Amino acid sequence: MRKKSHIVLARYLVRESRNKELQKHKYAFYLGSILPDIKPSFIYKRHEIKETFSELKKQIEMLSESNTGDNEKNNSKYYRHLGEVSHYIADYFTYPHNEKFTGGFREHCSYEEDLKKKLRQHILSGKAASRKKKYIEFSAPEALFDFVKKSHQDYLLGQNTVEGDISHIIPINSQVLKSITNFARRA
Repeated sequence: MRKKSHIVLARYLVRESRNKELQKHKYAFYLGSILPDIKPSFIYKRHEIKETFSELKKQIEMLSESNTGDNEKNNSKYYRHLGEVSHYIADYFTYPHNEKFTGGFREHCSYEEDLKKKLRQHILSGKAASRKKKYIEFSAPEALFDFVKKSHQDYLLGQNTVEGDISHIIPINSQVLKSITNFARRA
């Protein structure tokens, strides 16, 4: 996704969240949501599930642990890292970031430009809020990882359209973020 798309998604997630600390540290979360696209590793690290999921799992486990030190939930650094998780989850459900995508760089950019416009419209029109999915309570991060992997497998079986991407990106991101903050709260 484009950086503007990640920001639009991040703003929506903050606005829809009941998490007061996330709302308090929203700018750190916004920064985190675009950080993977502005780090030098962007050049050589593809934002695909097979290449980054093992690292993302470690980050989710760290964010899900007890709230001490650098991992404290009232710490901007915590929410910046949470924004990075949001970034990768969104990219996993973006067609050009999957092996099935056969286009080149130009097609990748064109697809993401269309996604940027339609994601923004989907959120601003109220469709995203009206199509919220029921939150699933997971007992541990491993169950969340299984959910993400299963959701991604289901996504790959579906049609690869901008609308299909949007229908996965928003609810799965919401589920992942709520789960992580709930794990941390319970730790």
